[in-house]
Amino acid sequence: MEFEFSFIVDGISVDDDEAVAALYENYDALLLSQGGKSVIVISGEGGDAVQAAHSVIGSLKSTLPQISVLRLDSDLVGISDIASRVGRTRQNVLQWVNGARIASEGNAFPQPEGTVGRSHVWRWAEVNSWLDSLDLGDGVNRPDREQSLIIDLMVLQWLQAMEQGVLPLKL
Repeated sequence: MEFEFSFIVDGISVDDDEAVAALYENYDALLLSQGGKSVIVISGEGGDAVQAAHSVIGSLKSTLPQISVLRLDSDLVGISDIASRVGRTRQNVLQWVNGARIASEGNAFPQPEGTVGRSHVWRWAEVNSWLDSLDLGDGVNRPDREQSLIIDLMVLQWLQAMEQGVLPLKL
């Protein structure tokens, strides 16, 4: 199964033409600069998102040894972001969030990840998965909350091992 990941990385930048070309040519990946951080949007295959992430990170390290994968980007979205991504109005999305439209037993809109200011934010992966159940999603598989936590823990363990001069288990 194919999964899409947005990894926050260090060691390369959008100004590094060779790295950008290698990402595009080898992975059809995109390197972005968002809020002062570098983010790679890349796809990988595996039995689940954790296996796919492991494979992608190992391959990235082989192709671009200078890269450090730091963590997944949570890709948090608000009402306006969701509306924009699915081509609906803010009012329509608010109806989904409040359960006034489309909500059914066992298929309620996902719980918010948190609050920014006075507005709720959600993980796009969870919202998109909910939208997929209504044939409104983008059809892209992304790691769910649990898989994201496991991937971030795996990346953290690899980084700690490398800081201590220990080669991480099969990267």
